[in-house]
Amino acid sequence: MRRYLATMIALILVILLSGGCEYLTTLTGASDRLNPEDVNFRLLISDEANAIGDFEELNVTITDIGVHQGGDSGSWIEFELDPPEIVDLTKLQESNATEIWIGQLDEGTYTKIFIYVGEIEGIPNEDGDTIKLPSGRLQISYPFEITEGEVTEFVYDVTVIKAGQSGQYILQPQIAESGPDQDFEEVD
Repeated sequence: MRRYLATMIALILVILLSGGCEYLTTLTGASDRLNPEDVNFRLLISDEANAIGDFEELNVTITDIGVHQGGDSGSWIEFELDPPEIVDLTKLQESNATEIWIGQLDEGTYTKIFIYVGEIEGIPNEDGDTIKLPSGRLQISYPFEITEGEVTEFVYDVTVIKAGQSGQYILQPQIAESGPDQDFEEVD
């Protein structure tokens, strides 16, 4: 309720300060909303069940996302999530997915998606386990298209795997369960 109220107040302030702008051109978090006609891309997170059963909670704080354009431009576009999105991967097993970003991308082909992670906090079922993300980001190379008049819904699947008998876990992307063609059930 507190987050909803804060989001509504922030949205009203942005509308008032923008002097009647038709829509927001920069989107910072999944709780912000554009005019529905201006949305052509949704990024959702899901979890492929590997070692997730070893955790009561596994909260991942996502601070930014980046998409890479294909073709001649080949440029990167990054979006800061403000506030960062915190997702509990234990709630996103099987076909469950939750939206972390919604917005407008230029039409064309995109080849990669990065998710930047600020913090991983797990409550393990056993003591002494640690979770690592060596680079601080997750990357999937998976081409997808943004076309006029359509909304592309890209499910980005991540998984936690146990690293041998070390007591450590590694968070990594799961490309086989990711992409715009994945079936999902949206959860909050």
